[in-house]
Amino acid sequence: MRKFFIASDDFISIINSTLPEVKSVKKIDTGWTNFVFIVKNRAGSFIFRFPRNDFFRKVLVKETRFCKFLEGFDLKVQTPKLRLLFDKGRPFSVHKKLAGKPLNKCHLLPWQSRKVAKQICDFLKDLAKLTCPLSLPKASTFLKNLSYVSGEGYELSKHKPLLIAESAKPLCVTHADFNPGNILIKNGKLCAVLDFAFVSRSNHLNDLARLIGRTNKKFHQILIRQYEITFDCKVDRELLAELVSMWGYVEERYVLYIKKAHRDIVLPKQHI
Repeated sequence: MRKFFIASDDFISIINSTLPEVKSVKKIDTGWTNFVFIVKNRAGSFIFRFPRNDFFRKVLVKETRFCKFLEGFDLKVQTPKLRLLFDKGRPFSVHKKLAGKPLNKCHLLPWQSRKVAKQICDFLKDLAKLTCPLSLPKASTFLKNLSYVSGEGYELSKHKPLLIAESAKPLCVTHADFNPGNILIKNGKLCAVLDFAFVSRSNHLNDLARLIGRTNKKFHQILIRQYEITFDCKVDRELLAELVSMWGYVEERYVLYIKKAHRDIVLPKQHI
């Protein structure tokens, strides 16, 4: 029996049987790894996510367990409180929609950029301090497994910068998909971090690289300076650049997979 969801599944019925007094359901067409819906009722707005394949079915289960673990800590920002539910044995998640605007859609003044950079680095440091009882994979292992989803022609040699970064011990908990769309801003402040699907053990420089690769150059310099202060280290700029390039390749390969396998997904303009 299939353990994940496909486009023809009756998502509306599943949603209505899960949440009382549903007022509206809107499909988010940019869901790369899950079918995603914003659902409203009298209690507010909720996010429903239904995994698109067996790999992300397992990832969703890992993520919900990790987010439950995070509820026991004060990370000074909100994180999703995921509920793991099942339809005919297939897992899906529900969480209350968190307030805030994605970092990549915010126009920050210089002083706000510096403040947000500090909050981001503080969050990464707090995350790195956690001792997680869950069996988290290395980020390099996770990306290797993701490469099998991305199809033939994927060059595992592109992961070399990450393997070099992870050779520095000890490894710590990292978000591993720390892109601006997963960072929410409200009133010029970091208010929430989303999407822990890729959460892994790695070098925290990996999270910096993921963010650097998706933000503008002015913010790069602010962020790198603050990172060096927060982590009391000197950033290896060459390795950072290689990690940024690696993430660009990972995204490029996954976009090719999406274009072939999931034509219902609406890609951002830079990927069309």
